[in-house]
Amino acid sequence: MASRSRPKRPVRGAPDDSALQRIAARRIPSADGARPLAEVACDEIRRAIREGRIATGAHLTEVDLASWLGMSRTPIREAMRRLQSEGLLLNQPYRGALVMRLDSEDMRQMFAVRELLEPAAAAACARNAGPAEISALRALLAEEAAQLDNPSALIPLNRQFHDIILECARNQFLGKAMAGIYALVPLLGDSNLLDGPHAREAHAQHRAILEAIERQDASRAESVARDHVRQSLKTRLARIAHDGPQTSKPEPKKTRKT
Repeated sequence: MASRSRPKRPVRGAPDDSALQRIAARRIPSADGARPLAEVACDEIRRAIREGRIATGAHLTEVDLASWLGMSRTPIREAMRRLQSEGLLLNQPYRGALVMRLDSEDMRQMFAVRELLEPAAAAACARNAGPAEISALRALLAEEAAQLDNPSALIPLNRQFHDIILECARNQFLGKAMAGIYALVPLLGDSNLLDGPHAREAHAQHRAILEAIERQDASRAESVARDHVRQSLKTRLARIAHDGPQTSKPEPKKTRKT
């Protein structure tokens, strides 16, 4: 009886230019009219949480969010479901939802996971990055250098830098694990990049990571990425100790109705 050979799994190669273009497009805002309203609502709620306009621990209802965003309750309901699945909101049956609150111990635990995953991604990127990806990372850091005093431009550049490194890791399971962590970033509040000295320090660390990637030095890339995560946590905890808990509330925002 002839043996049946198992088909080989396809080898995951370098992403084509379209993968880098998709990452680049994440920092180019689309017109709200061209996007589903539930997606618009998700983005606005995430942004309001991140900026402190919706405080962690706040109680949200479909009615309140629909009034705030100027939408019907249908897209709001879908947006709340998505945000609950991401871990940003905690469902309260018949009462709406609570915005999850991260205390300093939660942040330490979250960054402990980041300290495992992000250095692993940087090391894998150093082993796998191709010329197009290295070129894209160089271009990003050139933009970062020009935007160090412009947080609104710097913050999406920072995310894009880490997205490309994660794409270069060629590890779908690492990508899924990081997606779960990144989904909770709005709960951290204002970005550390709003602080000029930290923005410059983070940019210098990005340059050190890229230099290691260019040399295919996985050990160095991993080490610098770990220091990068640790410094980010240290800065954030210092800010919490100085500023105290967030208490601000959302301001009205109007978009089109369905």
